[in-house]
Amino acid sequence: MNRNKKIIISTILLIIAATIDLFIGDSKIALSDLSNLSEIQKTIIFDIRLPEVLTASIVGLSLGLGGAIMQTILNNPLADPFTLGISSAAGFGASLFLILGLSLSYVAFGSIIFSLISMFFVFYISKKKYMNTEDMILAGIAVKFFFDSLTSLLQYIATDEALASIVFWLFGNVTKTTTVEILIILAVFLIIVIFSLKDAWKLTAMRFGEDRAKAMGVDTKILKLKTFILVSILAAVSVSYVGIIGFIGILAPHFARRMVGEDQRYYLILSAIIGGILLVISSMVTKVIKTGVVVPIGIISSLIGLPLIFVMLFGVKNDWYKKSYNKLWQKSYRWYKFCDRARKSPCSYGPKWSWKILNSKCN
Repeated sequence: MNRNKKIIISTILLIIAATIDLFIGDSKIALSDLSNLSEIQKTIIFDIRLPEVLTASIVGLSLGLGGAIMQTILNNPLADPFTLGISSAAGFGASLFLILGLSLSYVAFGSIIFSLISMFFVFYISKKKYMNTEDMILAGIAVKFFFDSLTSLLQYIATDEALASIVFWLFGNVTKTTTVEILIILAVFLIIVIFSLKDAWKLTAMRFGEDRAKAMGVDTKILKLKTFILVSILAAVSVSYVGIIGFIGILAPHFARRMVGEDQRYYLILSAIIGGILLVISSMVTKVIKTGVVVPIGIISSLIGLPLIFVMLFGVKNDWYKKSYNKLWQKSYRWYKFCDRARKSPCSYGPKWSWKILNSKCN
């Protein structure tokens, strides 16, 4: 199937899932009732459920995109803002500002500050020549546990009121966002999508290794720094408004990679859409587990992560996944002579030829 068709079908599935989620809840409202809604039903649909569905969709899109970018730039399938400690750092910043009794706008600011601190640490690690991607993931996990411990310490010393706010927020929740907050999350997502697609050919080149990307005229240091900052801001804004949500940023890129390959023009978009679908499905599950109770979405997204991993690993043929990577690297081996010429004059082998070459080698 054509990659454009896969993206269109995935978008339709996201819209269908969001529509279904809109009509799930204790108040039984059918789709046929939309033409004749009472005032109470209008309040339930447009003031309560619609913001929840929009928040789940946009945050899922953000997490899927952030995970895809991190896995590409680090060339590691385990990388995402959650495993690298960026989400935990943002969570600590938000918890600290919640304890200080500051408004939600300051909470978002605290999340961004501490996520950038975490990001610069991981970026500093990545610049060391003796550090490989596995060491970076290990450093990211260490950062995650460090900030998780600090967050636990804050919970221990917090007052009962502040503790309730922190715990409720850390579980992940999409029921408390306002229209302004939804617009902020959407604006940040759209800005980062634009910047990411602008550098799509550079990100695709990074999948062939940093040395080959340099030979093709890519400034890998600037690209890494820029993408780290963008993903950190994306994760921080999402975490500051809905809490910490795991697994989406890891799972969505894997499904997208299986469907459209490594071409970042398609891979980034599809990964974001799949992230939105996964979080909307999680939102559905939170409403049907127990009548009258909405389970925190962060718990459900983590619970459905394990079954989805087994589906991904054993529900499809692993041979296809392995062959696609083998094919990718075998084809890239044919570039050596070309890359040698590109090293001598990288500027003349820039974006003009990049898409033609990358498409012929990635497909």
